[in-house]
Amino acid sequence: MTNRRDFLRVTGAVGAGLVLGLHLDAKSKAGTAQFRPNAFLALRPDGTVCISVPKTEMGQGVRTSLPLIVAEELDLDWSRIEVVTALPGPEFKAMQTGGSTSVSSTWTPLRKAGAAAREMLKAAAAAQWNIGVDQCRTENGFVLGPRGRKLSYGHLAEAAAKQPVPKDPMLKQPADYRLLGKRTPRFDGPAIVTGKAVFGLDVRRPGQRFAAVLRCPVPGGQPRAWDETKGLAVQGVKAVVKVPTGLAVVADSTWAAFKGREALATSTTWDEGVGKDFSTLALEAKMRAALMGPADEARRVGDAEKALAAATNVLEAEYAFPYQAHATVEPMNATVHIQGEGVETWTGSQSPNEVQERTAAAVGLKTEQSKVNVTLLGGGFGRRLGTDFSTEAALVAKAAGGGPIQVVWDREDDFCHDLHHPATLHRMRAGLDGSGAISAWAHRIAGPSILRSWMGGQKSPDQASAEAGGALDIPYAIPAITVDFAEVEAPTPLGWLRAVEIVPNVFARECFLDEVAHATGKDPLQLRLDLLGDQDIVKFGQDEADLRRLKKVLQVATGKAGWGRKLTAGRGLGLACHAYDCRTYVAQVAEVSVVKGRLRIHKVTCAVDCGIVVNPWGLEAQVEGGIAFGLSALFTQITWEQGRTVQTGFQDFPILRLPDMPAVEIHVVLSREAPSGMGEPPVPLAIPAVLNAIFAATGKRIRRVPLDGESLT
Repeated sequence: MTNRRDFLRVTGAVGAGLVLGLHLDAKSKAGTAQFRPNAFLALRPDGTVCISVPKTEMGQGVRTSLPLIVAEELDLDWSRIEVVTALPGPEFKAMQTGGSTSVSSTWTPLRKAGAAAREMLKAAAAAQWNIGVDQCRTENGFVLGPRGRKLSYGHLAEAAAKQPVPKDPMLKQPADYRLLGKRTPRFDGPAIVTGKAVFGLDVRRPGQRFAAVLRCPVPGGQPRAWDETKGLAVQGVKAVVKVPTGLAVVADSTWAAFKGREALATSTTWDEGVGKDFSTLALEAKMRAALMGPADEARRVGDAEKALAAATNVLEAEYAFPYQAHATVEPMNATVHIQGEGVETWTGSQSPNEVQERTAAAVGLKTEQSKVNVTLLGGGFGRRLGTDFSTEAALVAKAAGGGPIQVVWDREDDFCHDLHHPATLHRMRAGLDGSGAISAWAHRIAGPSILRSWMGGQKSPDQASAEAGGALDIPYAIPAITVDFAEVEAPTPLGWLRAVEIVPNVFARECFLDEVAHATGKDPLQLRLDLLGDQDIVKFGQDEADLRRLKKVLQVATGKAGWGRKLTAGRGLGLACHAYDCRTYVAQVAEVSVVKGRLRIHKVTCAVDCGIVVNPWGLEAQVEGGIAFGLSALFTQITWEQGRTVQTGFQDFPILRLPDMPAVEIHVVLSREAPSGMGEPPVPLAIPAVLNAIFAATGKRIRRVPLDGESLT
């Protein structure tokens, strides 16, 4: 497996397949008439159906889209559905949520789960009516038979539980879909807007205490000396305990814990560790040197260096992308209760199985003694794939002893101790032959390795590929291509960001291709269309990308945006496209204006092909949110001085504000292919589309983000 998306897709698909294969047990529990044909659903005698969702809801709508897949095959009455998030354990062993894999990895298992239950209900009705199963059909929670016969699913639940489970039930064809492809409101919407929904910070247990951890300003540092009486002097503070991440102040309220931590900090001195001298300036100098040194190869087609040497003209540019924070709206938090021979956790996590395992290990118990309740969460973006915050809470609970404890991070904790996305530099080279055609392409990426940090310092044999997504899978037909990664060490803990390395790599790739187009006098759209030949692009464990689909979204996006039309002075259109993970095809056209150095992004036109669309409203929300997330990275950065982050909150990390959000126009290219992901694919294109539009408007080429006033004047 070459990268995070492969890992999540494979484990997610395998886990879901195991659920279906090992837990298709239709027998009801003793004393009930509940029909539970598999781990995903339970049908009650009153006709309500409880659907267990094996993915975490973090705003992307999986608690709507995944139940829709089951409901479609089972012909359920959508108004009679209850939705719960599954518990990690024997039935759900691979609940990771990320890599835009939630729908794609569960599409077939959920359809089979619903279809199997449907056939069992039909068989139960047929037996009761003494007719053939082929004379029965299902509709809106009922089995219908000849001569107006009709039985509700609830009535049939007990009898259906006695039917054999079909191993390979017939699945519906898209033409027969009643729910899929229709606009469906978010299942959790009413609870969220009325405040009834439970997020991690909302958890309250009897006897609950609260804790805040005083951490070294330099990640990885440890307290050398402290006076705990300073913290204990604050009203409401009950204890100060040492944990591996620092000093935990335990109190009867979050406010008291924060105030106690503030007082404790006045007496604490630190051993700042190996990261105390880390700085952005020093890192960039090392990355620039690495652009010219040895590197690990991620992709090689032909001999790019030889082709560059033989080229009539060689274009070269350097692109720079900074450290980024996840900046989730809800800071990290977890509530842990150790009692008897078990531990129970309440938290919003993208990796519930890992939380289960690591919480148990932290308190000296077995995995099966650990229960994890997955709450809603206020933003994930890859940050909550990590389990550092939930493991920390378990360690605090163990050290403090007795009763449930909720550990809460504040905003400064979140920015300074994030699992940041690292900075990278990109050396781009293109060789042109005598006719102006691209004969060679070289993309060198230099920066810290997310994968190595994620693996605890170990180097993976697939490390170069893991850091080169969006670069190594360049879809363009160029005779000679080389993509490599030069690792530069950094002491900061790193983690996956929404769309991860594809964001900076596609930024560099699509902006540099725009440079090549203008240098050769070609239209950027036509150059892309010409380069989308019939060659295979790099595979990630599935079929090669069908580049006709990428061409189509390019043509749709540019057609709807009016590509080529005459614009007023200071206004421009910019284009970018990508075949995301060889499964989802996206193109974006940004329309911007630059007046007196001030940028305004007026509109982003986006065309997508993600296979069958489960819920159009969910897709549109993903595209709009993805574009907003990508555009924010035009203006945000994390910089380092003396081992510390300079930015500590939203006051100096200016994510996109509502007045600056452009109009977003979305066009879906309809497809009968299996659905693929939409959470990440829109993100990487926003930056290059806007920067290419800025060049079209001003003639100024920007190769470094974040933008500042000087870069536009």
